[in-house]
Amino acid sequence: MRRFALAGLFSVALVSVAMAQPKPTPPAAPPAGAQNSSFNLVNRSPQAIRELFVTSAGNANWGQNRLDGKSGNPTAIAAGASYAVRRKLDTNCVFDIRAVFADGKAEERKALNTCAIEDVPIGATPVSNVPVAATGKPADDPSFKLFNRSARPITELRALPSGGGAVASAENRLGSTPLAPDTARRIALPRDGNCIFEVRVVFADGSAKERHKFNLCKVTDLPVP
Repeated sequence: MRRFALAGLFSVALVSVAMAQPKPTPPAAPPAGAQNSSFNLVNRSPQAIRELFVTSAGNANWGQNRLDGKSGNPTAIAAGASYAVRRKLDTNCVFDIRAVFADGKAEERKALNTCAIEDVPIGATPVSNVPVAATGKPADDPSFKLFNRSARPITELRALPSGGGAVASAENRLGSTPLAPDTARRIALPRDGNCIFEVRVVFADGSAKERHKFNLCKVTDLPVP
């Protein structure tokens, strides 16, 4: 009986200790309007990248080397390899990036909107020389041909990198000449590293259609509707 009594007291003590343990604090919710600014850094150079810095655009302090070998970080990105740069969700999308190669030379990309990009190429071989097999156009080219499949003229075509603001405020790429039904027009967009766009099409009757977080680098034709 004494053994059973002691066992019961021990069990009660364990339960009391477990109940006394503080509950873990749940992770804080991301701020309103938070976006995913993570991206893949692709080493197009024939040399390894030994140092990598990512900081908010305009910050003079480059901060931590992401290839320091700590907390699971690698110490280098091999030639031809890629590295996933993960960031917590917040409202910042525009960053400066600095990569230092094995020979000590460095390459920088300034004011890059990583919310609108999947891959950031770094190195001597520009990504613009690498065709996309599915489309045949350069991998960093978001330009496309707009096809009006509706019975109404299209009066506005607006495209803005995701995270760059309200797409309705972007430039009208059709200018003052509407796109008639059953016709097409090439929409030239700058090859500045942005691929993920918000797209808004407005018809002559005032109705509109939008596409969100659309990778324009992976298409050559955009039929509407």
